[in-house]
Amino acid sequence: MCGFKSRSIAPLIRKYGTQSQLSAFKELFGLNDQASQLVTGEREDERRAVLPPDFQLLTVAPVSDPDVKAAWRYLVGRGLTEKDAWYFKFGLSNEPRWKRRILMPSFDSSGNLNYFTARAIDKDRKPKYDNPDVDKNPVVFNDINLVWTKQVVLVEGPFDLVKCPENTTALLGSELDERHEIFNKILINNTPVALALDGDMWDTKTPKIAKKLAEYDVDYVVVDVRAWGDPGSMSKAEFEKALAEASRPTWEDEFSRKLKRAGQVSLRL
Repeated sequence: MCGFKSRSIAPLIRKYGTQSQLSAFKELFGLNDQASQLVTGEREDERRAVLPPDFQLLTVAPVSDPDVKAAWRYLVGRGLTEKDAWYFKFGLSNEPRWKRRILMPSFDSSGNLNYFTARAIDKDRKPKYDNPDVDKNPVVFNDINLVWTKQVVLVEGPFDLVKCPENTTALLGSELDERHEIFNKILINNTPVALALDGDMWDTKTPKIAKKLAEYDVDYVVVDVRAWGDPGSMSKAEFEKALAEASRPTWEDEFSRKLKRAGQVSLRL
């Protein structure tokens, strides 16, 4: 196959076939776990995210189900609509780990599932977010909808992404450097970036990432969401306005202003 290099057909089966076909391949050649990893290219740290077998789109789930009603109530409370539910393919599962959580899947540029997150709809549910046990660094959340030749908005979590323009991806945390596939795609495509981390990261992780982007001469601006806390707490119109006002702040100037304000307060005291 043009552009494909491998010592076996296992990667093709893994990509285009089913899990049962891959299992049959391993059984046919008597592959144990260690040998299987060598032949198929599957390593412990390359496990792929898999949605629960009973995953059901929220938009087609029976509204008579109390969990479905609660999920809709949660989404409406966050300012989201049925159109959003279709677009982001929100879903539900009855498996104990995922029950009464809204599952938000992500797909790579080829349309294959590459991750999902699950948000609890009950206030006292811990953890608030649960994610599959896979390495996040190779994941580009929402890659299927991204146009890398245009400005890409970077937020921390998937439920921040839902209030942002379509060309947005989630870091699945607050780190970004050479280890992350998102970072590499930005460099390869010379993609301009709008950095929109949570407000409490303004003096810590935001300048750290901004510095890293600057090191590689990436064209970036920073979206100030401190008044709301995070993008997920904003309306779409509020985020759009904040994005339009985004700039490249100088944290040294910000630090000087804080020192000046602190000095004025001590003088008044």
